[in-house]
Amino acid sequence: MKKSTLLAGMLALGSFAFGQSQRLVLEEEFTQASCGPCASQNPAFNTLLANNTAKTVSIKYQTNWPGVDPMNTQTQAEVGPRVTYYSVSGVPDVRQDGVTIGSGAPSAITQTVINNEYAVTSPFTINLSHNFSSDYDSIFITCVITASQAFTATGALKAHIVMVERTISFTSAPGTNGETEFYNVMRKMYPNASGTTIGGTWTAGQTQTITFARPVPSYIYRKAEIGIVGFIQDDGNKSVKQAAFSAPQPIPVDIGTTALAGIPLYQCASTFTPTVTVKNFGTNTLTSCDINFKIDNGTVTTIPWTGSLATGATATVTLPAQTTANGSHTFTTYTSNPNGTSDNDAANNQTVKQFAIIGTGASAPLVEGYQLTTFPPAGWFINNPDSGPTWTRRLGGATAGGFAASTACAKIDFYNSPTGAIDEFYTKNVDLTNASGVNLTFSVAHARYNTTYSDKLEVKVSTDCGATWSTVYNKAGATLSTTTATTSAFTPSSAAQWRAESVSLASYIGQPNVMIKFVATSDYGNNAYIDDINITNLTTGINEEVTNNSMNVYPNPMTNNATVNFTLAEAANVNVVLVNSLGQIVVNADLGTLSQGEQNYLLNAESLSNGLYFLNLQVGKNMITKKVSINK
Repeated sequence: MKKSTLLAGMLALGSFAFGQSQRLVLEEEFTQASCGPCASQNPAFNTLLANNTAKTVSIKYQTNWPGVDPMNTQTQAEVGPRVTYYSVSGVPDVRQDGVTIGSGAPSAITQTVINNEYAVTSPFTINLSHNFSSDYDSIFITCVITASQAFTATGALKAHIVMVERTISFTSAPGTNGETEFYNVMRKMYPNASGTTIGGTWTAGQTQTITFARPVPSYIYRKAEIGIVGFIQDDGNKSVKQAAFSAPQPIPVDIGTTALAGIPLYQCASTFTPTVTVKNFGTNTLTSCDINFKIDNGTVTTIPWTGSLATGATATVTLPAQTTANGSHTFTTYTSNPNGTSDNDAANNQTVKQFAIIGTGASAPLVEGYQLTTFPPAGWFINNPDSGPTWTRRLGGATAGGFAASTACAKIDFYNSPTGAIDEFYTKNVDLTNASGVNLTFSVAHARYNTTYSDKLEVKVSTDCGATWSTVYNKAGATLSTTTATTSAFTPSSAAQWRAESVSLASYIGQPNVMIKFVATSDYGNNAYIDDINITNLTTGINEEVTNNSMNVYPNPMTNNATVNFTLAEAANVNVVLVNSLGQIVVNADLGTLSQGEQNYLLNAESLSNGLYFLNLQVGKNMITKKVSINK
């Protein structure tokens, strides 16, 4: 279930003595980056563990529910079997030395609980160590188990060797619960989640050595954070008999990039001057490196850097001024050749930033139905500051788009977005210099998760290249909703679940460069969709939408022609304008002044291609708009 909670546990370290050995307590936590209760309970639990590093070692298994968690995606092959082994059904869930304490919640583990378990001697010692190959691409692990007294297991006795990343830090939450810092995260189990079967009966002084030589997983965030946890577990009663920890090792040569500046999300000028911040993550002083950068898939430019950076120090480097064309772009920079040698950990070398150069506004109409596969559409761009779920193109059947008349629309994934996440969807700029009347119309579909959650959709307008914004549309919760609430991820299934919206842009008439953006603010509720974007302008025969039901078009979809039926309350000048999904006017018929009463116009579509169109009936200074399609 989406809003359900899941449980977690952590690993414990062991120190050893001969005879009866000092125990190192293992705390295993099952947790998840989209689990709300995990976010509220983990801080206190993490603090307790940090205060007991001489007594405990922890492992965090990032589960595959209730929502998004990239760390689980990388390690589910090992996490899944451990979930099954302990019959974990919710997170957070903690097992201390294989045993559930109290409710199983992190709060059940207290200083007294740790002290009591730490006081229980162990029948084993574990000497655990690891090192890397010279290029840090492979890891070598040695685990020596010694019985400090005679011991007989109640079931299969297993030695588990676990790679953890001591700290994983994200600049923005990777899931929906807001957590950005994760500790002792399980990254790999050797040889697998089942461990290595060792003898069930031991005599005092008996030893067994287990070794592994394996490649370092490609998904590791920082090799300098790799530690190894070892533990012995009796499958008969799941009790952990001993644990050990081999601490992370410093990396000698490790430089990376930590920030890109001087590249605004959008700008009207085509030239900008970027700066990049480089950091010495290694133990050796950094005196030189190459800084490489490119725009999109263009040619890579390399400039040398020299200086002196101690461990943890940073330097900000100004790159040459860049000029690029209008549209959405990607700026990529990365370091190489530190101190004239190879970087021992290249995972942190690269930083990427999306940006857009805003061109001169195009004359209205602006029409967008998301029928082309390119997304965002040409001239549009997305701002996704947390790199989480964001605006996407939804492709489906006849109910995919607004009023069930198209096969695609734009979706904002509130269902998997954390509370407070803001995602912006910018249209291409519009020139309203010569407009005499203008509206923004669009279709929206949204279902709430329940009455507790109030996701919000706004439309904002700027005439100074985004320096200031005015809100022209703002709906949230019940006001935004177009159908009944559902706890399942919402997808519109009928025309009745869509609503037509109309926003006046009359106050922006005369402006040459009008920026418009749809702003989605998540409350971790349920999905919303937009379609049928239409910025209308009287100078091209498209102005205000009156209602989608004031005009009938049949058949719709049409083949070679269709009848446009409408009724005039009084004599008026009438124009019929047909616009394709690219915003191009393909029919512009001036019918002259027609008399009061029912009228019919035969729309000839023989020369037009299949697809989605907007039929605009201009009656005097009013406009009636209807989505139509051609299917020959």
